Formats: sequence, structure tokens, C-alpha cells
Amino acid sequence: ADVEVLCEKMFAQVPPFRPQPAEQQLRAALLELEKAERPVIVAGGGVRASGAGTELVALAERLKIPVATSLNGKEVISGVHPLSVGVVGTYSRESANRVVNEADLVCFIGTAAGGMTTHFWQVPPIGVAAIQIDLVPEIIGRNYPLKAAVQGDAKTTLARMLELANSDSANHRAAWIKRAGGLVGEWRSKFREQLESDRVPIRPERICRELNEHLPDDAIVVVDTGHSGMWMGGMYDLRAPNQSYMRSAGHLGWGFPAALGAKCGAPERPVFCFTGDAGFWYHMAEVETAVRSGINSVTLINNNSAGSQSKRGFDQLYGGEQTEGGLSLWQYSDVNFASIAENMGAVGIRVEKPSELAGALQKAFAAGRPVIVDVVSDIEALAPLAVT
Repeated sequence: ADVEVLCEKMFAQVPPFRPQPAEQQLRAALLELEKAERPVIVAGGGVRASGAGTELVALAERLKIPVATSLNGKEVISGVHPLSVGVVGTYSRESANRVVNEADLVCFIGTAAGGMTTHFWQVPPIGVAAIQIDLVPEIIGRNYPLKAAVQGDAKTTLARMLELANSDSANHRAAWIKRAGGLVGEWRSKFREQLESDRVPIRPERICRELNEHLPDDAIVVVDTGHSGMWMGGMYDLRAPNQSYMRSAGHLGWGFPAALGAKCGAPERPVFCFTGDAGFWYHMAEVETAVRSGINSVTLINNNSAGSQSKRGFDQLYGGEQTEGGLSLWQYSDVNFASIAENMGAVGIRVEKPSELAGALQKAFAAGRPVIVDVVSDIEALAPLAVT
């Protein structure tokens, strides 16, 4: 049937509306921030959707407040900014969870403060002093009792708070900023060996480090869930303001087809997908779609021939000594996805040594064709669990 496409200009941007916050509520929230000795901001996807990253960082800098993000909010502050402590919650960075749990005030902005962002309401624990700023009124106060609440668009609200903020209040937070920076430094020291590892098979942490250094400054980064979400949430840093980050919200295998969609929507930008072999198996046939349709994304497969996120559960079930039948439930055949990609008409690149990663990424983004980068990784490597 013929369908008439109706395009309404008022909905051609996100967000289509920017509700102004109530001044009294805004000032009350700002006062709580200024009074706190150890505040932390938890920024979510609402900050990203509002395009409020610049205002968020400016307010954090004015008041000297550390910033943690949800997975959906990861792109709103550079991972190497001095005030950035990382992703908080379940698929997280240890330093972020520790900072949030040491804070005397948590400011949730553009996040529902749901289970994944708070590691099921343990980070921070229920009862911590909190304020919440959100566009959606029914989200506010849903999960944490609040000392102050503001309903409004994140960009509009943060811009007004920035106008009113008293930078002198930052003077009593020098020790807190030093503590937060120290926790980030401890995390980097703890994982430096893995991030710099030359071991074969390749450590996933080393893969993430190479991505930190070699992804294009305007890349759209699309990440699958499971271990892929854990590795990239905790180990990968966005470093350029024009990089974007999209993640699967719970559906394994989403990453690859979502990256194809992102490339169709923004063909002028490089699109990069990080997935594992367990996730890639779901929609591998769409390599042919990408070739036939000229959808030139780059997909890196963290290929350890396993669905390793399940390992801990099976270890517990089998008392730490899994049977061959148990292992067969999460360990797969050794498959060369680069070879399969070549047979389907795409570019396939097999990476077996850490030193090959940088060159493989450079070649992939220069190819002008759909590319599968098949990285042989360590089946024994497990992503760190959340710290509480």
C-alpha cells in the first residue's frame, strides 16, 4: 500500500521541548550541592539526549564535583577528564562505584537511578542524601528519597544552575577532589598490567586500550551487552567530544545490527561496533546485507570461542569443576569470522597478537567497505564484577 510519510518539524530534534525548571526548586538543589563536602554527580542518558554535556562539565568544574555516568550517559564527559571517575553501577569502573559510595550527596541528572546504574540500589545505598534532576516527573524520587528535586530539561536546568553557582563553595572540596582522583589512579594502577598486556591470546583490556587510542575522533561507538558491555563500560574511555556511545540495554546480539542502523542514519560518520562471538552469532547473516547495501561499518569481535559471562554461574553450579557437558553450554567451536566475512564479500581481518590491533583498526576504517575485525582473545579473562 502507498503510505504518506508525515514529518512534523517540531519533532525533528531531540528533545522537541525544553521545559524550564521551577526557580525555587532549582535554587534548593543548587544550595544542597554547594553545601556538600563530598558531592558526586551521576549523569545519565537524559543528559546525552538533551545535548547538555557542555553545561554538565562546566558546572562540575565550577563547583569541583566528580562526575560518574551511567552507561547511557558515558559520552557526556571525556573518560580522561580530571573530574571523571567512570561508569557507575553493575557494568562499571571500580573507581566510580567507590566514589559514589563515599559521597555525602549524590546528584542524579537525567537518569532513573535504576538497577543497572546503582548496582541494584547498592551504589549508592538507599538513604544517602540525594537530589534528582529529570525531564520526566514520574522518574523523580522513584528509587531514592530526595533532599531536593527539579523537573526540567537537563540543558536548560544546568545552564541556569551555572549562572547562579557560587564557585567559592568549591574551596572546601579540595580534599574530596584529591580523594576521587586518587581512587581513579588506584584503578588505573590496578589494571595497568592487563591494559598493557602483550599476552597471547589477547587480553580484552588491551583491546579496549587500543580502542582508546585509535578510534576516530568522530566515531559512533556501538556496544553489545554481556561481557562486551562490561569490558567497554569499565575499560574504554571516550576521549574526543565528537565521539558518541550507544549500548545495548539487555539484548545480546543487538550490537551488530544496531551499528548497521547507525551507519545508515549517519553515513558521514565512522561507525564502530564492539561485540563478542556469542553476540555476533545472532545476526551474522547481516554481513551479507551490509555488503549488498554498502553499509560500511567496522565490527570488532572479541572472539574467545565462548559466552564467558556465563562461566561464573556454571562454576558455581558445578562446584568449580565443570563437566564436559557443562563446558559445552558456554564454550563454542573455534571459528575464523574474518574468513567467513571474506566469503560473504566483506573485508575480514584476523588479529592474533596485540601488536596487530592498531594496524588492523587503521586498515578497517580506510577500507570503505563493511569490515569484520576478528580478535582472538583469552577465554580465561573475565570482566571485573561491580564493587560495592
